[in-house]
Amino acid sequence: MKHTKIATALAMVLAGKFTYAADQTMVVSGNILGDSRAEEVKTWAGSRTVISNDQLEKGGNRTLDDALQRVPGVKIQDETGTGVLPQIAVRGLYDSRSGRAQILEDGIPLVLAPYGQEGMSLFPVTFATIDRIDVVRGGAAVQYGPNNVGGVINLISKPIPLKWESEISERATFYGKGRNLWDTYLRTGGMLNDDFGLQVEANQVKGNSFRENSASKVQNFRIRGLWNINEDTTLNLSYQYYDAHADLAGALSAADYRHDRRQSTRPFDDYDGHTKRYSAVYNQQLGSLGFIDSAEFNWMFFGHQSDRDFHVGMSSVPGQTWNPALPADIVQNSPRNFKVWGTEPRLSMDINGDKVNQQWIIGGRFVSEKIDYQVRQQTLATSATAVTRDWRFDDKAWAGYVSNAVKLLDDTLTITPGMRFEHVGEDYTDRKTGQSTSAPDDQWLPGLTVGYQLTPEWFLYADMQKSLRPAQVTQIVKGGDVSSELAWNYESGVRYTPTKNVSLHAGLYRIDYKDQISYDSVTDSYLNIGRTRHQGVELEGFWSPEAVEGLKLHAGYAYLQAEQRNGPNAGKNVPYASRNQITMDGSYDWRGTTFALSGYYFSKSWSDAANTEHEDSTGAVGPMPAYWVWNAQVSRDLYKSGSTVLNGYLGINNLFNRDYWFRGIDTSPWGRQPAPGRSVTAGVSLKF
Repeated sequence: MKHTKIATALAMVLAGKFTYAADQTMVVSGNILGDSRAEEVKTWAGSRTVISNDQLEKGGNRTLDDALQRVPGVKIQDETGTGVLPQIAVRGLYDSRSGRAQILEDGIPLVLAPYGQEGMSLFPVTFATIDRIDVVRGGAAVQYGPNNVGGVINLISKPIPLKWESEISERATFYGKGRNLWDTYLRTGGMLNDDFGLQVEANQVKGNSFRENSASKVQNFRIRGLWNINEDTTLNLSYQYYDAHADLAGALSAADYRHDRRQSTRPFDDYDGHTKRYSAVYNQQLGSLGFIDSAEFNWMFFGHQSDRDFHVGMSSVPGQTWNPALPADIVQNSPRNFKVWGTEPRLSMDINGDKVNQQWIIGGRFVSEKIDYQVRQQTLATSATAVTRDWRFDDKAWAGYVSNAVKLLDDTLTITPGMRFEHVGEDYTDRKTGQSTSAPDDQWLPGLTVGYQLTPEWFLYADMQKSLRPAQVTQIVKGGDVSSELAWNYESGVRYTPTKNVSLHAGLYRIDYKDQISYDSVTDSYLNIGRTRHQGVELEGFWSPEAVEGLKLHAGYAYLQAEQRNGPNAGKNVPYASRNQITMDGSYDWRGTTFALSGYYFSKSWSDAANTEHEDSTGAVGPMPAYWVWNAQVSRDLYKSGSTVLNGYLGINNLFNRDYWFRGIDTSPWGRQPAPGRSVTAGVSLKF
């Protein structure tokens, strides 16, 4: 009996929602995101979408980039077609390397440095290792910060199975002209006995993407363990080694793009990243304590040692550094080394009264970051090398938070006020000059969420929260009028679930941003563009018609008005933000075969604050086109016998070979960055 109940709880333990209590019942923890499954969305007091495992594996997704674009309000600039370096923006909040999205893996910060380097210039996740994705666009700021203006994206790893299981899978993506990308994944794990569970994963992605100079090799190894210390206590452990190399094809001039969008004129551009990541999560059920009906103590520890480096070819012609039409005569590289660790204890308490039930969550976090940042330049004609920047960052930050969920009217109305305090201390030293600077910042960040279950079918919500984004390493290095960014978020919405087969959501939001920082590709610096306002509507619906067994439909729409509020560009659009987004997808199960079709549309956007309507000669400014992209996949179990399952699938991405581009992506900010064209993906997976 003990083994069965612990095993049943295992997947939820790993996700952080449940622990196994002494009385052999499941006890809800203080993790407000729960286990990140679609059922939890129905009563979440904010905008939220969960991408299920079925949608990930059968929805025609080459990478996590493809999957995330099904979520209203999320926009991806797919630079590589391999998922190595995602460019994720939420509600028009864009920054290089997904710098304005709070990205977690199993609830633990995934970024290189949660305060000083929030951009994902190292993304230690591969598609094959993820079970589902939880995109929380509102209502989580008190517990998950900083950098949560656009919300939180939580990537959930494949859980340790209840019984020992192994998996071998191989997938290949064919881009044409001999450019193929191979993805090999191995997994084995399960419960060894009542008390111990173990899982080992190995994933290699190797080959070429759709353009010249696009060779990639990624190796991702991870081992996780679960120890049920006793019936009240669990310990989850994780260690990961990740290594990546990618040649970067870069942007093209308009003329080169028109001639051949699959070519590359950037032979010196590439990327290397390495990380060793570790974490431990201790969970203790405390039972009843006096007037407290139940309590739980959770302690999370995480850390990593990482380095990453970009090599970039540049022109020495004054004012033409990034002109893609000019040959490179300088190669610049920017090695960075990170040593980061953090710890976060949390106590949750349930207090049940005659008329009012409450849940208190009290927590804190301390993070230490040591970042070495260099910039080196080599002149190709002479091979002379110079260190142009040598910086050291020593950041220490701590936060405390408290929230109190008060449940009224027979628990149909939940009002949750909360407060987060952030202290950020960032110390910078220029090793070349000896000059040092300290930039402390203290901020009180209140939040309030309200959820009301009006009827079993109707759920209403509203939330408001204040969010912080500290000044980033790159902003400081490149100069400009930069400081910490602050924003107020407001949301209200309704969910309607008349039957188990229908779910509808409509939400309104507004983000009032103070001192938003934007990258200016012309001057290669970060500028404070001042106040901005992001407001809009998000609609989403799921429908499984009872009359057509096996049919599942999903559609979403997002309208975004992202506007600069002061300065010379007041009234103009915030760069990179598309006003309209449409997403549609559906799947049909027929005689053991699943047919899936998905599509997404984004309207045009601008790459500069001035909203320059015509592309200039260098491609530094100008509009970016609107685009529709469609993907399709056919999946089928080819063989079944007991617990052994062999699955195969065939997918086509960018079905109609839509021709479109991006602009302003990090190390290649001028010109046109081609988006992936049509590709074919075939794969098989054996579980036994």
